[in-house]
Amino acid sequence: MGDWISPTSLALALLLAFGLERLALRGLRAAALAFEPVSGEHTDSVVYHRDLLALTERDMQTVFGLLLAAAVSGAVAWHAPGWPAWPSLVAWLGALGWDLWTWERAAGSVKFVSWKRGWRQSARRVAVSDLAEVNVVVRRGASAKGIGRALPPTCYLALLMADGKAVKLPRTGAWPFGERRVEDFANFVRMQIAVVADLRRRAEAEKRSAARHAAVEQEPVHPAQKIDPLAINRGKY
Repeated sequence: MGDWISPTSLALALLLAFGLERLALRGLRAAALAFEPVSGEHTDSVVYHRDLLALTERDMQTVFGLLLAAAVSGAVAWHAPGWPAWPSLVAWLGALGWDLWTWERAAGSVKFVSWKRGWRQSARRVAVSDLAEVNVVVRRGASAKGIGRALPPTCYLALLMADGKAVKLPRTGAWPFGERRVEDFANFVRMQIAVVADLRRRAEAEKRSAARHAAVEQEPVHPAQKIDPLAINRGKY
């Protein structure tokens, strides 16, 4: 194989395999989200997806391996006469298909935080009004079984509910922009939590004010404080 593949050819094959899969996946995901937003009837204001560099996830290891096989097979087919090109195409389509089939994504709207794992799974969501805290968790230096070196770091959003329950959203690769996307997602949700808290404070203040006014209006008047209209006519007042 060393006589068949030059380093330049292999590098180009890797770039094509990974780059084209990312571009195709991005377009297909955008079309799917436009047709069926994760937030349901609400608009997906912020979204993040599980990324290819989340290599601690077994599904991403499968996608990565298929893309690597597609690149190597394609480079061999380019240099070796008689080597079929279809294994490369099959591996590439398999990587794209598996990436979509196991697609994990999270979305935030003004009312809900929603997420979905896998193509056939139903979306789960929690109301922003039920959230107490939002945190971005970064896992660094994680290594997969059988791989003798550290894998790229991953990150995800952790939700703390008002009732004390914790929810973990899908993981994504922290490099190169994954952590920033998840942090932007978290800041958006924090802003919505603050809006809900402000509305609750205003509603409570209005309720207390209305209760005070009602108490004043309904406060009974002592008989000694009542004014007799006849007394006014007699000049007593």
